[in-house]
Amino acid sequence: MNNKPRIHPSAFVEEGAQISEGASVWHLAHVRSGSRLEENVSIGKDVYVDSGVTVGKGSRVQNGVNIYKGVEIGRFCFIGPGTTFTNDRYPRIGRSSWNVVSTILDDGCSLGAGAIVRCGVHIGAFAMVGSGAVVTKDIPSFCLVTGVPAEPTHRICACADTVMPLISFDGEVIRDCCRKNLNKEVLALAITRADESPDVLSLPKRTGSE
Repeated sequence: MNNKPRIHPSAFVEEGAQISEGASVWHLAHVRSGSRLEENVSIGKDVYVDSGVTVGKGSRVQNGVNIYKGVEIGRFCFIGPGTTFTNDRYPRIGRSSWNVVSTILDDGCSLGAGAIVRCGVHIGAFAMVGSGAVVTKDIPSFCLVTGVPAEPTHRICACADTVMPLISFDGEVIRDCCRKNLNKEVLALAITRADESPDVLSLPKRTGSE
């Protein structure tokens, strides 16, 4: 079976970029030297992957996304079209130096189209960010957030078919629909991450002022 990386002729993959088996890099994408695409990653049209970025196994980056240095993407993540990342909290022209601020996307999380993610946040395992949401703080695992700024609205199961009240036992995020809809590898990962998930009662409370 031929499982070599697929790179479209119009894509620009710099020497020194690591492209693993089964990865796909589509039209007009730019993958910088020092970045790494793990097995079966898909990089869509007009995507930019900066130096030092790792995109985890099985993740899918849709069209028009810029992934800057400092963004860490776990396994089996979905990044919707037009998602925006940053890596500098206080951007100014003319500064003599600046610090890269990291952003972590944990395994299995999904970001809807047009989401904006402020640098310095951690998006938990199998969390889901609604389309157009603006993420300004950490998101717990298996949690759905929406709005501007993004706020938790529900717990969400591993396959995203079922939403539940925020006050739910962690075991409820692995349901019959998950066992039906997810492949064995992703399901096993979801079960592991659910076991590691902090209690839902630690969710930040809405303040109405943020």
